[in-house]
Amino acid sequence: MQAVLTFALLYVAIGAALFAHPASPAVADDFHWRTQVDVFRMTLREVLSWPLALWRFSQSYLG
Repeated sequence: MQAVLTFALLYVAIGAALFAHPASPAVADDFHWRTQVDVFRMTLREVLSWPLALWRFSQSYLG
């Protein structure tokens, strides 16, 4: 059970590192805890489906 939990946390952490960023251009208040809820809501789908998004990105980039 511990391995499954570790895998799930790593999966979400990789997705968050790749896709959970505020919209550009960034402003000073983007990293305030109250605005992070909005960023979380906007990017949740991409964070959870990051392998698919990464695959689509690589397919469009490679041709």
